[in-house]
Amino acid sequence: MEEKTVMDALVQMKRTGNLLNELADLTQQLGQSIDRNDQVSIQLIIAMREEPLAKLQAADQALREQLEALPDREEAGQLAAVLNGGPLADGEGGALKMLSDQVAQNRRRLKQVMDLDRVLNQRMGREKSVYQ
Repeated sequence: MEEKTVMDALVQMKRTGNLLNELADLTQQLGQSIDRNDQVSIQLIIAMREEPLAKLQAADQALREQLEALPDREEAGQLAAVLNGGPLADGEGGALKMLSDQVAQNRRRLKQVMDLDRVLNQRMGREKSVYQ
């Protein structure tokens, strides 16, 4: 697979990782505001979470466009497999390994954010929670 293609995807996945970290921090702050029953902070933080969420969608769209723009469909399929968390072929290393590691790290962070969000949503919404 072309090194530039992998590096472009790695840059997007690192951006995604940074955005997930920002989202995780805001979600933790939201939990603290809920604990304090600080309605002003709750509303402010919920609004603040919109920006990293929009940027996450944009990063995902950029990756999709990158895949669609690849002229080699086999290469696009290999890259898509790595981006979806698939295993690397034996002996794969370098940038592809870094990409695979970043994808795994992002998946773990996303799961943490989603789990915390689920708990907070249920605490805030009780019977009106979107997770009911």
